[in-house]
Amino acid sequence: MNIRPAYCAGTFYPADPDDLKGMVHTFLEQVSIKSSSEPVAGLISPHAGYPYSGPTAAVAYSQLQGREIKNVLVCSPSHMTPITGVSIFDGDYYETPLGRVPVNQEKAKELAAFADELTCSSVGHLADATGGAEHALEVQLPFLQQVLQDWTLIPLVFNEYKWSNCRVLGEAIASVFDPDDTLIVASSDLYHGHDYDQALKTDERTLNSIEAFDAKMFCEQSEQETIMACGAGPITALIFAAKKWNARAPRVLSHTTSADAINRTGGYVVGYAAVVIEK
Repeated sequence: MNIRPAYCAGTFYPADPDDLKGMVHTFLEQVSIKSSSEPVAGLISPHAGYPYSGPTAAVAYSQLQGREIKNVLVCSPSHMTPITGVSIFDGDYYETPLGRVPVNQEKAKELAAFADELTCSSVGHLADATGGAEHALEVQLPFLQQVLQDWTLIPLVFNEYKWSNCRVLGEAIASVFDPDDTLIVASSDLYHGHDYDQALKTDERTLNSIEAFDAKMFCEQSEQETIMACGAGPITALIFAAKKWNARAPRVLSHTTSADAINRTGGYVVGYAAVVIEK
């Protein structure tokens, strides 16, 4: 079996299974926002270390509790490995301290067959000569393991955020997967920089653009750097696919920053948001 190990355990989140489960449970218990009764098509969730972005991620994942979802596509940026097109993991499992998550190889291959830009590969997933293993995908999994049962994963990473690449991924997802049993998670942080006030202003523009529910506009604004999201490509693909599925416009559930998490507005700041798209 080709198992992708938990590279980030002990750094981004606890390596001990009980500690990890307890932390995620606590985050979810502290969420005060009620989940909607509407089915969920997609989420946007941050991917920093759990002490920083975990409470915000929990707001997003609280929307899934008690739901039955068969396939979960986690669309992640590739921070360390340059990738041409999109890399869909070609292995059997993604592992975390909470256990192994089965990869739906059949659906992964079907997705890859949709267009030349999509490839089944370990590039960007495993730590090798091409670069390090991507954390932004892995950190989503313990939350999914806590809130869902009997689901399979389609993990993909990329960093080529031009419109043609994002569009073909969104088109492929919408065409290959059944919206009735599929969830798309776009892994993304927002503002990165040294100005807390600017973080708030930039994130407001970014979140307004997401709520506008226009994939091409969002992609273009990201390329023009009038908005900021390190997962702009995954978000663009999510918006495109969700609109193809006739989903409702995105709703921002929570917005925080790393500065808020440590009660310090000076220094480097990263923005986080929880966003839901309902069917």
